[in-house]
Amino acid sequence: MASARWKTATTAVKIQNAAVAALSGVPHGIDGDTFFSPKIPITVRAAIPLMQNEEKCTKAVFREVMKLAVNALLKGTGVGDSSVIKCEDIEQLAKQAKTFSYHEISVVLTGVTLLVCTAVRNRTKVSVVTKDLKEMNMPEAQIDDIVKALRNVRIDLQDNCIKNRVRAPSLTSFRWRVDVAISTETLQKVFKPTILCETMTSNGETKTFEMPIEQFHHLRYNVAKVLRNMEEVERHPIMRLAFQSDREAFDKGENNE
Repeated sequence: MASARWKTATTAVKIQNAAVAALSGVPHGIDGDTFFSPKIPITVRAAIPLMQNEEKCTKAVFREVMKLAVNALLKGTGVGDSSVIKCEDIEQLAKQAKTFSYHEISVVLTGVTLLVCTAVRNRTKVSVVTKDLKEMNMPEAQIDDIVKALRNVRIDLQDNCIKNRVRAPSLTSFRWRVDVAISTETLQKVFKPTILCETMTSNGETKTFEMPIEQFHHLRYNVAKVLRNMEEVERHPIMRLAFQSDREAFDKGENNE
């Protein structure tokens, strides 16, 4: 009997929590169905309730937040979680808004910045962004501002995202020379040419290694083959249509609505 009452009470609490979530904040259980999949970031979840308060987050205030977030991304100060916005700009925005504290405006700004970055990085369609934000209980006016920003500066944000993404160090310098040993402990290596290579990467590291001349010719062949294949891919007609089709797919939602 006690167990049945406990289950009933637990079920009632779950129903109450679900009702509260439906009225305020992001509903539970929709993480995997959004473009944030598999999980909606905590920063975005924290920003939604503040954005739902239309008395505090007015249209004018939210547009200033959007402007600050987009400008920071376009200036190349970082993309994604590493985005950097000056504290002075946040303080000035909080003073102009008057309805938000410094902490609240920081939460909204962080959530909006990450939201825009995720949509751009995943190349999410406008229709999908609109649908998912509605399911996250975001006000219509704010959804329109976000979608408008994505359409206006999407190409620039994509370029900036590519430039600032995390990647392995690239090769900046490759030098080599032929060495011939005239005196060595191993007779097999006497008067046998070897290749001494020196590489320098973009992070400043320098490495030196030695290889037989046969292996060096094998390396040259593979590099030439890769370069030839890259040229063939770049000349392929499908590459000229790739960008156009991607843009049409992104803006398809606008035409269907």
